Amino acid sequence: MPRRSGPDLVAHLPPVPSRRLSDRVWFAAYYAIGFVALGLLVSGQPPALLDVSARAFAGIGTRPALLLTETGLFPVYATISVVLLIAGIVERRWLRAVLISILTLVAAWQVSDACKELFHRPRPNYWVLIHEPSWSYPSGHTTLVIAFYGFWTAVAWTSDLPLAAKRWIRIAFALFAIAIGWSRLALGAHYPTDLVGGYLLGAAMASAGMIVYRLLENPAEPTP
Repeated sequence: MPRRSGPDLVAHLPPVPSRRLSDRVWFAAYYAIGFVALGLLVSGQPPALLDVSARAFAGIGTRPALLLTETGLFPVYATISVVLLIAGIVERRWLRAVLISILTLVAAWQVSDACKELFHRPRPNYWVLIHEPSWSYPSGHTTLVIAFYGFWTAVAWTSDLPLAAKRWIRIAFALFAIAIGWSRLALGAHYPTDLVGGYLLGAAMASAGMIVYRLLENPAEPTP
């Protein structure tokens, strides 16, 4: 008897009009431009009032903050990636999304590290528990949480999951991303503008990943 497959978590998407793809490219560009503009604004300058005021968060809730921060470290992402690869090998229809998500994660990691060297922004001097040796802008944690989990949230949104499930996935993702940002403030590891820069860079990377995801599903048709 032929094998009966379950519901597709990674949907067979309808053809993507070239205009919609160009819209995605523009969104990625807007996020990237916002990230660079903010980086130029804050690098080489003393912290502004918003950044200075965030010192009030440092040292509050350090235990949960440390736990959240550790979810953004290499061992956690590596473990998740291995599990996803195994799932993609078992269910080949998921493999495309798995591979693109991992490539997006690695690319975001490398771009974030390179941008830290480019902007050379010192970290706050009131760190708690962990002294981070790298530069401050952008936050690698917020970059990766948006690039990786944001990509999967977008994939889920385009899948055939029930609408209620899609909405809960979005809410969970937003809360987790906000919690990761808060943890970096609580540990005195970043200024708020570092977090915003990471969110913008991560959104640009996740958007780029989604463009590749849709292009590989539906090669671009000639523009009429």
